[in-house]
Amino acid sequence: MEIRVRVARVRPSGDGVTDERSDTEGWTESFADWVAEDRRLGRSAVMRRVRVAPADGAMSSDPMYWISFAEASGSFLTGVIGLWVAFRPALPRRERETARLVVEHGGNRYFINEETQEDAIRVARELGLLPTQDEETPGRGPS
Repeated sequence: MEIRVRVARVRPSGDGVTDERSDTEGWTESFADWVAEDRRLGRSAVMRRVRVAPADGAMSSDPMYWISFAEASGSFLTGVIGLWVAFRPALPRRERETARLVVEHGGNRYFINEETQEDAIRVARELGLLPTQDEETPGRGPS
């Protein structure tokens, strides 16, 4: 199983995200370093840094766009979001409000807005990394 995460600057609206900008300040790479230093998560998954391929074939120093985790679970995602909560205050003060953790799995993309454990569980369920509440109810099969 694989999940990808990155740090992006977003402009939220009442209906969701109106604008998402790529990481031009090295936020994703800095967050990758933060994750790599955490021993609990480092033992749980293989991390790969995904860079943008240059369009003209030349060498590029473009920023890293995604962090790809080769093994993932709901509890792993909760740990990543917990590290994001610790990492976000390290960003420049004026940037913190627009910085979001973007999580992608199986073609679905989610923005972590609240950074709570409940938010992590909700996203993990929506990504299919944890069973839904209906599946956890004794005596009921999946819908």
